[in-house]
Amino acid sequence: MNKQTYNLFIILVLIISILGGCGQDTKDITVNEEEAQQSETENTEAKEKKEETEAKLGARSNPVPFQKTATVDDELYNDEGEAFPIKFDLTVVEVERGDAAYKKLVSMNEYNEAAPEGYEWVLAKTKVKFVESETEDLAFHIDGIMNFTMVSENGDIYSGDIIGTTDPDFSFEMYVGSEKEGYISGLVKTGEKAQLRYEEMLGGEVFFNLQ
Repeated sequence: MNKQTYNLFIILVLIISILGGCGQDTKDITVNEEEAQQSETENTEAKEKKEETEAKLGARSNPVPFQKTATVDDELYNDEGEAFPIKFDLTVVEVERGDAAYKKLVSMNEYNEAAPEGYEWVLAKTKVKFVESETEDLAFHIDGIMNFTMVSENGDIYSGDIIGTTDPDFSFEMYVGSEKEGYISGLVKTGEKAQLRYEEMLGGEVFFNLQ
C-alpha cells in the first residue's frame, strides 16, 4: 500500500466514524427524586450486569419511572441560528387504557374511533413546565402528536391512521415560566406494558414508563 493510498484509507475511516456518531440519542435529563435512580450493588452478579444498570436514565432500557418528573435539557434557535439552552419538566400524571380510555376519548370527542383489533387505547395525562431559558424572547413548542409515540413492550410502534382527539389537547406554545397540562393518546398492543417516547424534532428522545 503506497503512501497516497494509505492516507486515503485513513480519511475514509475517519468519515465513517463521524457518520456513525450521528443519529438518535437519549436526551440529557435529571429526575428530581433520588429514589427514581437505579442503585448498583457491589456483588459479582451486579458487576456482570454493569452495562444494563448503567443505561442512561430516560433510555428505553431505563425509562423515567411512572409519575416522576424528568427535567429535559434542550435548545431553542432564533432566526440567525443562535442556540439558547433551555430546561423543561415532563411528568406523566395518570394513565388510563383499554375500555376506560376509549370511553373517555368518546366523551372528549364523539367521533373518536375504537381501537383496531389487537390494540387498545392508552390515554396519558401529561404535564409540561418550561422552567429555564437563556432567552425570554423565544417560545417553546411541544405537541402530543408530533413529539410523542406509544411503544409496546415488544417494541411495536403503531403507525396507522387512527388518531385520538383529546380535550384538553397536549399541544402548546409557551414561554419560560409557563406550565400546561393535557392528554396524549396512543395505541399499543392489547395487554402489553407500554412506554411513552418523547422525541425532539432534531433528534434525541426520552422514554417514560406508563405503569
